[in-house]
Amino acid sequence: MVQADLHLDTPTQVVRKQVGLGDDVLEASLGRMRAGGTNLATMVLWPPQKVAGGWEAHVERLLAAMETQDAALAEVELVRSPEQARASIAAGRVAMLYALEGAHGIDKLGVEGLRRLHARGLALLGLTWSFSNRFAGSSADGGGGLTPAGEELVDAAQRMGVLVDVSHASKATTLEVCARAKAPVIASHSDAGAVHAHARNLSDEEIACIARTGGVIGLNLHRPFLGKPGDVTAIAAHAEHLRAVGGVGVVALGSDFDGMITPPVGLPHAGHLGQVWEELHRRGWSDEEIRGVRGENFLRAWSAALGGASP
Repeated sequence: MVQADLHLDTPTQVVRKQVGLGDDVLEASLGRMRAGGTNLATMVLWPPQKVAGGWEAHVERLLAAMETQDAALAEVELVRSPEQARASIAAGRVAMLYALEGAHGIDKLGVEGLRRLHARGLALLGLTWSFSNRFAGSSADGGGGLTPAGEELVDAAQRMGVLVDVSHASKATTLEVCARAKAPVIASHSDAGAVHAHARNLSDEEIACIARTGGVIGLNLHRPFLGKPGDVTAIAAHAEHLRAVGGVGVVALGSDFDGMITPPVGLPHAGHLGQVWEELHRRGWSDEEIRGVRGENFLRAWSAALGGASP
């Protein structure tokens, strides 16, 4: 079974701690991912707001570190399509995608920067992080919508088959991206604002617009986003609200492990993700619905993005 995690900040910890993917100091080490069922891992290239050498150079450091891991470890493989992902998983490997968290990581080059990262395997483009940039507004600082440069970047990403990711984006940005979308839009690691009010969580209007594009929303496991009681039952409550508003096809997983999160009570790392599926099953979700959340919903959206059109 495919289990996709749409947001792992593991590259940041690999570089900071000078470790490899096999080291269990990581919340999403290879061993812990395998124990919890994850076999399609989205590895995030995140440039902090303040970083020595500049944003672009930091993205290069993270990407180079992951390329080194890919070359050194036979059990991981960079994939560029759902078909390649399925083949890699069938061969017993952990398939990897790359994502950029914040278009400030291509601040100077814009579309050309995206094109260069895409050539090296980038599959997801997060427009913002916790501050607005020259492309789009962030949910963290009251930013506005897309700028003209942002519109150009979104259009270029969709032409390339790169999934546009609105987690961290302002509501205005999210709605504008959905309105101009010609392919699925995703929120890789966001929860439902109606379940727990937080600037990082999505309104019902945003959930519905993402669903209309054929996109998915990855459940974020950071406890402050989940709200009380901060355990697997809170995760399931967000999943059920996403399903109620956007349909079961919109629900996915985007844990945010290795992102310096406060993990859920009783779910300290990726090795314990089976608890989420057990809770959904207990609540009456069908096996087919759970398979969708675990990976099939994302693979459908990714396939549609590569095909250049929203279903």
